[in-house]
Amino acid sequence: MPNVAPTRGSQTASATIPFIWRFLLLNVEPLFALGGAALLLLNPGHYTSNMTRQAVTSIQTGSDFIYTELLGGWLHFAFTEAVVLRLVDDARVWRLLCAGMLLSDAAYCHSCAQAIGGWSVWAQVGGWSSEEWVVTLTTWPFVVARLAVVCGIWGRVKVD
Repeated sequence: MPNVAPTRGSQTASATIPFIWRFLLLNVEPLFALGGAALLLLNPGHYTSNMTRQAVTSIQTGSDFIYTELLGGWLHFAFTEAVVLRLVDDARVWRLLCAGMLLSDAAYCHSCAQAIGGWSVWAQVGGWSSEEWVVTLTTWPFVVARLAVVCGIWGRVKVD
């Protein structure tokens, strides 16, 4: 597939979005998303246990479909970033796709807080388990990158 150039009057993503944001979104996060999808496919109970401080250690019979739905979301992220954003060099398209992905990020981040008892529990960083640190460190850099792209901050991002 050839790269899709920006339309007349728009700016290229490669010229306006700093390398660090493009690297994170095109190369690193798709691998993390594929890893999460594989975990959900192969061992959803482990995923649930890690997310809930081991409060939920097994999967209720008949609830596998929920993990398949989440797996689909992560595959969509991986495809959008590794394929679509790589092929479309239009900063406006990047901005729109990142805005949509931020909607999913908001729900995911809220679910992380819900999994351990709510935002008041999550805000007590000193009580975090190693799993919560992993979730945070493998989520927030990409959320920040998308925010930077959407808001046009932290670098050369200039979108009409």
